[in-house]
Amino acid sequence: MSRKTVALLLFSVIIEIMLEKYAKIMQKNADFSQKMLFDAHFHYAVCLQNGIKLPDFADGIEWSGISCAHSKEEYEIQKEAPTTVIQAYGMHPQNAANENIKESADFLENLLSKNLISFIGEAGFDYFSDEYKNAAGLQEEIWNIQLDLALSCNIPLVIHCRKANHKLFEYSKKLKKLPEVLFHSFMGPPVEARSLLERGINGYFSFGKQLLNGNKKAIACVKELPPDRILAETDAPFQYLKGEKYTDLKDIQRVYEVMDCFAFGSQ
Repeated sequence: MSRKTVALLLFSVIIEIMLEKYAKIMQKNADFSQKMLFDAHFHYAVCLQNGIKLPDFADGIEWSGISCAHSKEEYEIQKEAPTTVIQAYGMHPQNAANENIKESADFLENLLSKNLISFIGEAGFDYFSDEYKNAAGLQEEIWNIQLDLALSCNIPLVIHCRKANHKLFEYSKKLKKLPEVLFHSFMGPPVEARSLLERGINGYFSFGKQLLNGNKKAIACVKELPPDRILAETDAPFQYLKGEKYTDLKDIQRVYEVMDCFAFGSQ
């Protein structure tokens, strides 16, 4: 059995365990967030550079998470992480204008050929600012490179998409061929998330501190989407709230707590 196969099986097992425990939540077993914390998206190297360590919860709480690196330097740090950190690497759409595309694509292919990563990403589209919009062509170029590699290697994809959800539907026929697609910090309403699932995409939607910040679309997704399609994330050290300097990996517990409240409809 190859290392890639083992990595994919590990992810599947983690997801199965998490979803089984989440199902118990929906049966009024509120013990979930106290036993298994899974962070669907964070940045290990940037956390370490900011003095943020992996969480060490008390009382037998288990933790695991998916970390994305977006440069060789970040990956070199990330690859030394404990096995509780699931490895991902990708060309981020926000970096498209400054990306050495050939060098980064070659590096990604090398990681895939050696079965060193379990996910490609985060890849996607970001049209939030004029600066990012002006690099739309380059974003599409690096997106297609990563999507084609994900398809050829049959590996899951982590997607970053901001102000560009129409692009997800444009590529839905290809996305549905992937084993899993993680829509990190999903920015759309529940109707768009359901529509992606209805197109045959094996999608998961992760949410972080936007839930703590009262984001209406994110809260609606947690309330209305099938619970087996919802994941928690921190995006640490990014996506921090007003008055914070960064997001700590331990904040995943806060995300689970508020997510549980919204899922139960108590808020």
